[in-house]
Amino acid sequence: MATKQFFIFTILPKYTNTLPKQVVQFNPFSHFCSVEFISLIFRLGVILAIFSFIWGILKFGFVLLRGGVPMSYPLNLAFKTLQYLLIADVAIIFCENNPKGNLSTSIITGLILLMYFIGKVQNMQFRAMMSIQIQGRNLTEGPKPKMGLEFGIVALAMAVFGFLLWNPEFAENAISNWFYRNIIDIEDTPIFGFIFKIVGFFFTIGMLIRMFNALSMIFSGRAFGNQHQDQNQRDERRDNDRFDDYEEVE
Repeated sequence: MATKQFFIFTILPKYTNTLPKQVVQFNPFSHFCSVEFISLIFRLGVILAIFSFIWGILKFGFVLLRGGVPMSYPLNLAFKTLQYLLIADVAIIFCENNPKGNLSTSIITGLILLMYFIGKVQNMQFRAMMSIQIQGRNLTEGPKPKMGLEFGIVALAMAVFGFLLWNPEFAENAISNWFYRNIIDIEDTPIFGFIFKIVGFFFTIGMLIRMFNALSMIFSGRAFGNQHQDQNQRDERRDNDRFDDYEEVE
């Protein structure tokens, strides 16, 4: 008992003082359960919503310049790559201009951004599956999205975010600064700012639900190999519910 008290009151404070201040102050539980964390998700949701609004206008103008011809999948993929890279760049500028920002806040911002990108890819995959089921596999128009390329764009954007996190001076450029200034101006506008804050509120709710589901999968063990078992069970139930043409149902 005396040895334990000696370690707590003598050795531990001396060791803690030798660590960086950000490492000592970083408490994962306090960061993920504090009001600052909720506020960070909300602000980031507002910024992402306004960025998507501006990007949608620019993309629509580009389509008009092409005479209304829909973009091909490779061109759409190139636009999406540029979009994700700009989002990563703007997110770094947001972290740099955050008065309460530090290294831990930037890392959490990166995690939220990763979940946002993965959510967009999953939504696109879900829409493609629904389109196949509704229209029929042979009637589906347009090229199917390639998940490998989609997740590759996400990985590239997060790599750029990590590089800019340690080299923030490269984040300052004319394009990203233009986006960030317009985002802040729209956010400060009474009417449009209020609308996008509503979007940020729903973004916060959705992100918290997504995090809760991820933690539930981790603690339940489904994230470590039970997905195949669940998929096999669903396939078996689907096979049992399906009737062949030669079967008679009384």
